[in-house]
Amino acid sequence: MRIALIEPDTRHAKLVTRLIFAGGHVCQHFTASAPFFNQAADQFFDLLITESWAGDHSAEDVIAHARSILPSLPVIVLMSEPRESQIVAALHAGADDCLIKPVRGPEMLARVDALLRRAGLRRPQNRRRDVIRGYAFDAGNLAVTFGSHTVTLTPKEFRFALLLFSNLSRPVSRAHILETVWARRRDVKSRTVDTHASRVRSKLQLRPERGYSLTPLYGFGYQLDAFPADAAVEAVAASG
Repeated sequence: MRIALIEPDTRHAKLVTRLIFAGGHVCQHFTASAPFFNQAADQFFDLLITESWAGDHSAEDVIAHARSILPSLPVIVLMSEPRESQIVAALHAGADDCLIKPVRGPEMLARVDALLRRAGLRRPQNRRRDVIRGYAFDAGNLAVTFGSHTVTLTPKEFRFALLLFSNLSRPVSRAHILETVWARRRDVKSRTVDTHASRVRSKLQLRPERGYSLTPLYGFGYQLDAFPADAAVEAVAASG
């Protein structure tokens, strides 16, 4: 499932994003509601998780606006030490559930799955398919389809690629990559991560002429960026 997370607290957002990804979902993080609304106008999300204060608007306002763009969108509101009146206000505003911060992993994933199940959005785990920026990820077959191409990846390459696409235009640390792709193993050599990044770049044709750039961030990790069509043309011309 594609889940949108509006959370100004980036440290807590990293925790929630990792949990959601571990639960078999794609999570796109926003630090405020405005960029989320811009994305929601062109992309579909199965669930919205928002902080009670979404950086620029209250959750009550965010829910109303989100539902005007994506009718019947399920919403979970995150709250820090909430009073009963705050929970009641969020539920009356249309929230489907509320979670207390910091979230507890198993409880959060159980509530997410229960909410998606009630909304009729449950998919068999081995048939999950996510489409991000024209790239369709088929978890059941470890295959990625883009344009007229379908490429089969290894399990680690698939998890690596999906992690990068789930964090478009955001740096992904090596620690996060190791936790997600190699199940928190710390004995993985640095060049092993680099080799997998190179294979993902090659197999998925993540090149400027296709509108993508996968960049190693020295001493940190990797970042995948997507460019508009005109910017991609300019990048190719500049490289030539």
